[in-house]
Amino acid sequence: MPNVGRDGRRGSPTRSERRDFSPGVVDRAERRDFSPGDAIHHRLCDTLPMPPRHLVVLALVPTLLTGATLAARQGTRTVAWVVGATDRAAERAINGHAARGLRVAAAADGLRCPVVVMQSADGAASPADYRIVSDRDLAATLPELTEQGYEARTMVRRVGTRADVVWERAALPRESRTSAWRVTEFANPDTLDADLAAIAGEGFRPRLLARPYLRSWPGLSEKGLILSGQRAGAAPREVRVLRGTKREVDALDRELTGLAAQGWEFDVAFTSSRDGSRDARRERVFVVLSKEAGVTGTAAPPVRLVRTSSWGMVGEGRLLFAGVYWNDFLFIYQPEERRQIWATPLRLSSNEANCIGLDFKLRFDGQREQRSTITSALARPITGSEDVELIVTVDDRLGGR
Repeated sequence: MPNVGRDGRRGSPTRSERRDFSPGVVDRAERRDFSPGDAIHHRLCDTLPMPPRHLVVLALVPTLLTGATLAARQGTRTVAWVVGATDRAAERAINGHAARGLRVAAAADGLRCPVVVMQSADGAASPADYRIVSDRDLAATLPELTEQGYEARTMVRRVGTRADVVWERAALPRESRTSAWRVTEFANPDTLDADLAAIAGEGFRPRLLARPYLRSWPGLSEKGLILSGQRAGAAPREVRVLRGTKREVDALDRELTGLAAQGWEFDVAFTSSRDGSRDARRERVFVVLSKEAGVTGTAAPPVRLVRTSSWGMVGEGRLLFAGVYWNDFLFIYQPEERRQIWATPLRLSSNEANCIGLDFKLRFDGQREQRSTITSALARPITGSEDVELIVTVDDRLGGR
């Protein structure tokens, strides 16, 4: 006789037949066959059971969200999101998380809404503190930031052409700090070689795109900004910029690999649309390389460049750059054994991508715990839909850290 469940429907499983299919729960027998990469491949935010409801602590301020949890499994690290805040409010929120041991992991690229992802430090680490500096105040603030020991961490793109730079100060010996910073303006990325040649000759290396460029009507155009850093006693360097415009990147990957064998080291990269506008499709990529002037015969660490249209394992190595390219994802990484780059997706509605309800979306569906180190967050439009796909990449070190 067919089983009749408590709800009165025929065929409902009995208690002995039921299995727990709640998010994040993996059957013990199945778990033996899972590698760390397999779990991340299925869904990063579902690799662990949810903590008890009464142990989840959320501090929700207007447009600010913390996704931190107090009860995490051993080996997991707390993840927090700072969403769509003003400069000063975001700075207070970021430093509030930093006081509890979190560090800035990445700023989301491709969203109209500013989003910063934070994660608790990997192992024992002293707390860091942060400053957020507007692109317009950057040049005037550099001497103060250098003296106080801050390092440029990431760029946060805001409404229109505005951008902020997140600066991090951690406990580092003075010899490990950047001794000087310089900001370089460029109106056209095709002339970056010439724009960066002068400071490269003084020993500066490009570190970060601090503001994207925009070519528009007179009075509306905006020059891009590149932040370069100099170590104490740095020798003069040469600079070279690779450019790509084709969707297929195999040729660009081969060129990058060949130049690394000649001693050219990766410095910074960025993607853009043809005129630099944020909403147009990004069909151009620029990769900035440099090497010590006059040095030949010494190879630099190998570097790979790949484009992918799906999530999953990106490559084996350490991620150097991630960006949206031709509505796909572009990654540059340094190959390394027992180290994998994984990406997992989260679907956002068009409203959420514009910061309407994004804090609640991340509250329920965004990652709140993660074993591996978060390295980037990228958003691209979904073909045939107004929705957006947000992927989060992690650095998964196999066999321990």
